[in-house]
Amino acid sequence: MKYLYTILLAVLTLPVGAQTVTVKTGQVTYVYDGFNVGDMPFTTNGTTLTIGGKTFNVADVTNILVDFSSIKDDVVDVKYNGSTASVVVSGNIARYLTVTASGADVSVVQDPLLQSEVTYTLSGSSSNGSFTTSGDFKNTINLSNLTLTSTNGPAINILNGKANHMNIAGENTLSDAAGGTHTATLYFDGHPTIAGTGTLTLHGLTKHALATDEHFHLTGGTINVAQAAGDGFHVNERFQMDGGKVNITAAGDGIDVEFRGVNKGTKDQYAKNGFIELNGGVLTVSTAGTATKAIKADSTIVLAGATVTATTSGNSTYDAVKKDTSSPSAVKAGGAFNMTSGTLTATSTGTGGKGINATDDVTISGGIAYVTTTGSLYQYSDKLDTKPNGIKTDANIIISGGSVYVCAGNNDSKSTSFKPGNDGVFLINGGNVMGVSVKKPTVSTSSKQASKNYTKVNVVGGQTLSYDGLEYTVPSIYNNSSANVVVSKGATSVFSGAPRRF
Repeated sequence: MKYLYTILLAVLTLPVGAQTVTVKTGQVTYVYDGFNVGDMPFTTNGTTLTIGGKTFNVADVTNILVDFSSIKDDVVDVKYNGSTASVVVSGNIARYLTVTASGADVSVVQDPLLQSEVTYTLSGSSSNGSFTTSGDFKNTINLSNLTLTSTNGPAINILNGKANHMNIAGENTLSDAAGGTHTATLYFDGHPTIAGTGTLTLHGLTKHALATDEHFHLTGGTINVAQAAGDGFHVNERFQMDGGKVNITAAGDGIDVEFRGVNKGTKDQYAKNGFIELNGGVLTVSTAGTATKAIKADSTIVLAGATVTATTSGNSTYDAVKKDTSSPSAVKAGGAFNMTSGTLTATSTGTGGKGINATDDVTISGGIAYVTTTGSLYQYSDKLDTKPNGIKTDANIIISGGSVYVCAGNNDSKSTSFKPGNDGVFLINGGNVMGVSVKKPTVSTSSKQASKNYTKVNVVGGQTLSYDGLEYTVPSIYNNSSANVVVSKGATSVFSGAPRRF
């Protein structure tokens, strides 16, 4: 009774002009605007108290404070401190949120009646904490110098199925629990946009480092995938990069974008389904797993301004399910590959590796592409093998601008620098082209720009090749004692400055 009387006294003696009423229940604090809080009725037996539409069990209330501080609407502030976390909730949305804080594991469930955006700010540090939110409306999540390691699942789990804006400030690190059944360290059941000026480092110990159920848009910030047991980024529908910086090291694929809804026959209902669009920023990806792909899309890959470095070091293998070989690729498009600007450095050093591998047309009209494969032939049987070709597609290769330099395979690799499909053609209609490989690529006679071929060239790593006014310094890792070199120089050279060195 004395405890109830203390609460009653705090509620009934609001000072004139008081700005906030703060209600604390364990690790969660609710802060209300004192001018708008209205009636705060108790039940007749005094077991519950209702404030701003939210009902509290009196036994759970540790204190009520009335003061002159201020609070913003529509915000939830989570601060981690070792084995615990404190949560502050705006009073205007308190009635719509069920907040649970157990140690440093924080969960927020939004009521479907909440139809306004909530801004969550996560900060502090915990080696055994996590954050989960679910609901039916979009969110903003601010990461502000957050270090969070989960011991039972993902570090951050966003389950609203809507748009989510994540802003990165300061230095942030997320790690998940190893050996779990969850999908990723940072998971979005929705479509996130990530921006900011800070850094986010991800450790994916169970599967992927970052995964989304819908499209993912990156406009700023730095994301480092320090490790991933699966893919670095595993994205449904589409990945679009307009800015920022990404560094990925993964055991699986570096970036894997899958069709959304393909199992329900809805593939064509989503714009650019299965696409990767690299319009800006700096992307560096490295994978070492068998037959992994550094950058992989179920459909089209567009490079239009970004600076991209993609590297694989794993070997090819035999896929018993598909009954065919499976090879690593620095860039793998399930549809077309289209480059209009930017820079691409694609390297694959394992057996049978590919630099660029596509199903539909490979078209390059601008930018600079450096493609290198150094592995040997992967041979599973007398009738089944895969070669470390430079640029390969099941369709056509069309170069109309930019500069493209390819070094493919070693002496016994049977590789080709440019390999179109059986019914496809290799067209050079412009730009600067130099291809080095064991086998001579077949340049279509329909090409608008002339080309020449030089045979039995001894190519040593670091050597500068100079033909017909076009120079290229081959990577130091590439050697071929009997190479074919195809050369085609545009009227105006796009390549300028000193030869590129590796």
